[in-house]
Amino acid sequence: MARKTDITLEHQREFIRGDSLRDGIIYEIVELEWNMMQEVREAQGTRLDESEFESFYQVRYSQHSAMNSDTLGLYKGDLSVATHTGRNFMAEKYAYMKDQTALPADPMIQSLIQQILPMMMESQNKFAAEFPALASLGRAFDPMENLVPVEVYITSELVFRSDTTLQMILRDVRLNPDYIRDIYEVFVSFFGQDSLQKAEVLAASRQMKPCRGATL
Repeated sequence: MARKTDITLEHQREFIRGDSLRDGIIYEIVELEWNMMQEVREAQGTRLDESEFESFYQVRYSQHSAMNSDTLGLYKGDLSVATHTGRNFMAEKYAYMKDQTALPADPMIQSLIQQILPMMMESQNKFAAEFPALASLGRAFDPMENLVPVEVYITSELVFRSDTTLQMILRDVRLNPDYIRDIYEVFVSFFGQDSLQKAEVLAASRQMKPCRGATL
């Protein structure tokens, strides 16, 4: 079972968004993922520093923000079940990034991933064509210092989710061709940018702060 950290909403850290119930759900999701990431690090003989939570939260919040609320609820349920059954989604994610044959055995999950991935890539490519500097800098879908291809990273974010949650993600991406753009729009807002156009100029001139990817 994942060990609970001392990060709580009561801390009300400045970077934590808590303006809505949806923000609270995303926070709970990120906290569960953080606990799993801590277990991964501990298995490697190290520990996450609490100061790393801000970068982790910024990227994970941004990615989850593109989901519809019912999808978020289902994914939170996946995390809760995993926590109580000994699964570690972050470990499964990194296992896939190291070995792309490590797909779930369930044929339904494989089928859903095969349907989602092309639409995610189309959304990613559409965003990259308009905002190339941000696409190469933001790390929202390529956090490992560009060593992991975007397609592999996107798939790694899908392999651990339930078939029910994947069905909802499929719906979300199908209904929103700008799914990836929406992720980046939220991501740059953490750095005080109110438009992707302004953030692109800063990214192109190397004045946009990249998000650390070591824990994402």
